[in-house]
Amino acid sequence: MRVSGATRWVSPVKALIQLSLRYKSDDQLWFSFFHEAGHVLLHGKREVFINDGDGQDTKESEASKFAADMLVPPQALQRFLAADKITGESVRAFAASIGIAPGIVVGRLQYEGVVSHNQHNHLKQWFAWPAQASKAA
Repeated sequence: MRVSGATRWVSPVKALIQLSLRYKSDDQLWFSFFHEAGHVLLHGKREVFINDGDGQDTKESEASKFAADMLVPPQALQRFLAADKITGESVRAFAASIGIAPGIVVGRLQYEGVVSHNQHNHLKQWFAWPAQASKAA
């Protein structure tokens, strides 16, 4: 499926966030979680949100900004970009200073176009579904 996450309210006081491993990396997983949490905190309880990457209406843009800013505070990112040449070590140090995984910083830098999508991917954590155990006869 092309869906990274979905959010809906199951009762007036209970929201359901569902995530997939669409891109199988820590940056995408955490961005998807905070994007969906943004919908819970910012948008109506009668709406269903499905993040499939198609289109960016106002609510999707608000949720994406919420996620990006929750994960990497904008002022901290500005200071990092102004102060450092971007290396694996500087990304690790910056990530540690704001208390997140380096892969999340890499994802943000890639999204912003600061580094290309093939740079620093070794700093991301990659997920895989375990192979299904063979059935005993």
